[in-house]
Amino acid sequence: MKFRNIEVSNTMIFNTQRRAVAHLAASSWREAPHVSNIYKPDITDFYNEFIKLNEKRKDDGKLEISFKALMIKVIVEGLLKAPELNSHIEYKKNKKRGTLHILDEIHVAMPWTVSEGRVINPNMFYAESKTLEEMQNAINVVHKRLEKTDIDELLYRTAFIDNINGLKKLKFLKIFRAFPSELTKHKAKRPCRLIRKEYYKIPLHEKLTAKDLTCGTVTITNYGALYEDELKGVNGYYSAINIMPPQTFVIGISSIQEKAAIFTNENKAQEIGIRKMLSMCLVVDSRIYEHHIIMRFINRLNEIFLNPSVIHKW
Repeated sequence: MKFRNIEVSNTMIFNTQRRAVAHLAASSWREAPHVSNIYKPDITDFYNEFIKLNEKRKDDGKLEISFKALMIKVIVEGLLKAPELNSHIEYKKNKKRGTLHILDEIHVAMPWTVSEGRVINPNMFYAESKTLEEMQNAINVVHKRLEKTDIDELLYRTAFIDNINGLKKLKFLKIFRAFPSELTKHKAKRPCRLIRKEYYKIPLHEKLTAKDLTCGTVTITNYGALYEDELKGVNGYYSAINIMPPQTFVIGISSIQEKAAIFTNENKAQEIGIRKMLSMCLVVDSRIYEHHIIMRFINRLNEIFLNPSVIHKW
């Protein structure tokens, strides 16, 4: 078989996951102009404090805190200082009119590896009011609910609801997404009717639903945690990530890397040593980007990394 006069070794029709990713990625770069900022803090003292925190919690018989939960809490602290980044945007290109909705509630879309190496982004709701332990509990609950979730059916329902909501708003292009999803050879993969019937008997609070994937206000993509083994020894970081409209901000966290760097020791003197560095990619919708906004976010994170004992109060 040939494609454009080139021999093809294999042909794969997009599965439900790949179709969802392709649609979101295309929509992201079509709708939202991106601005990337690379932020590389020294988190050596912060990470050491994290170890101490868990040692103390273990001695007290309390729940262990993951680094993922801790970083979500750090980022939420930054968003509270730069609330414009926790927002949804409405923009009418033809009329050149836009509205920015700065949101009180912070619903963090978190990356999660599921079967066959696929990634979905369930939400942690109301992160702005959660303690560190409550955040860890929320992560644990998502993990438990995933055990009873059929990922293909979840993605199908999410896309189906998105199409219906789009048609209600007279977005007729949604028809061209819905038609092949239901009636052509490219239709979405779903369990048989009998299996679906049993699946929908599972209580909603015991499995993930479309709401868990569609109501985020900001996305945190923790590549370092998702691909920890693959990234060991890799001297690099992510420099571009998809914004998920109508969101205006996405954070990509790479793996912790040990590097030689200048730091200030306990005697307030500078020296060179091996430090733990954490590269973070901060991507903002260019239509709302202002330097002072992202700097308020970064300055708050700097405060935390330089004075990490604050995490014991969270």
